[in-house]
Amino acid sequence: DWSFGAGAGFYLDATEEPWAKHYRMESYVRDELLTLAADAFGLDLTSVGASGHSMGGHGALSLFLRNPGLFKSVSAFAPICNPTQSP
Repeated sequence: DWSFGAGAGFYLDATEEPWAKHYRMESYVRDELLTLAADAFGLDLTSVGASGHSMGGHGALSLFLRNPGLFKSVSAFAPICNPTQSP
């Protein structure tokens, strides 16, 4: 079930079982992926931006707003801004 709040999605950490144990997308992007990308590609983590389209736009906005100072900028292209009302 991929319904919002019941399954996993939108670049967030799932909060309900059985997804909560393993579906930790927000934590992965914030705590692991940025460091991996910086190490692999020589990124300057003081000037990283977040961007995304549709569900990824929601993820970019959420990560930017929930983690002040983590990203220097954010761009969202046609983001899903009210996911509880999305089909």
